[in-house]
Amino acid sequence: VVEHFGRSGPDDRHVRVDATNGEFGFPPVLREPDGTLRQCGAVPPKGAQIRVARYRTGGGPAGNVARGAISVLLSSVPYIAQVTNREAARGGVAGETLANAKLRAPDALRMQERAVTAEDYEVISRQAAPSVRRVRCLPAAEGGAGAVRVLVVPDAAADEGDDRLRFEQLIPSDQVLQAITASLDERRLIGTRLVVEPPVYQGVTVVARLAAAPGDTDRVRDAALAALFRHLNPLHGGPDGTGWPFGRPVQYGEVFGVLQRATGNALIEEIRLFPADPITGRRGAPVDRIDVAAGALVFSYQHQVVVTAVEPEAGG
Repeated sequence: VVEHFGRSGPDDRHVRVDATNGEFGFPPVLREPDGTLRQCGAVPPKGAQIRVARYRTGGGPAGNVARGAISVLLSSVPYIAQVTNREAARGGVAGETLANAKLRAPDALRMQERAVTAEDYEVISRQAAPSVRRVRCLPAAEGGAGAVRVLVVPDAAADEGDDRLRFEQLIPSDQVLQAITASLDERRLIGTRLVVEPPVYQGVTVVARLAAAPGDTDRVRDAALAALFRHLNPLHGGPDGTGWPFGRPVQYGEVFGVLQRATGNALIEEIRLFPADPITGRRGAPVDRIDVAAGALVFSYQHQVVVTAVEPEAGG
């Protein structure tokens, strides 16, 4: 399957597929200016039988079901008693809208299918893999001039209702990385060295101690944890709710404000920030500020909130 037949030779078994209509297109024959005919790819001989395997795909965002949501066999399979999806389904996206196409058109005219600027690399990456949530292009730390690093963050849905993500959900699949690499490799400038990979994730653990009225401790604890996992989130967190900005540090005052807004009248007695490794689980010493590298994002790692019950003082 190819996007076009412009580079197809007479013996290339290439085909185009219209996924919307389910139609296959075979290569055409073009007449050159001198009158000769050029075959843009191989064509099955007349009368040949063409067999296409039938399968179903798509579904858009509705197909991104949570982990454990699939439990029914549509048809019986010998020796299979039950099924389940151990990972959440992801990658389903809605078809492009007319409004989005209008926004994309100026970029397509400007780039002319060539990756030159960092924005070009990001736009082409999103076109190659529409299911990814965020893309960031940076100069590669190693390799000198002419080296670029494309960071890819996949879309992921929390299994719980409080924005808790598992670390493995933030690692793009090999298929996504290969699709982006192949698309950029065709359009990069000659001599440009390319690295496509997930970003580094800086784990952050917040340990907080609060005080609340005796009947309000559970609510305060749940609200505080939900606020931390929501704010320190690479996909939906940050100050504007569009994902934690690349390279933005985590500071004590910001976390204090997040907890204060989430818990209302609760008293925040202590907050400690710990840098953590989300792979090994190793936690560093408490600090007031956790620096994040330019090509890194934060990841909430095992926040802990303790709420003690305190009787309100009687009025004088």
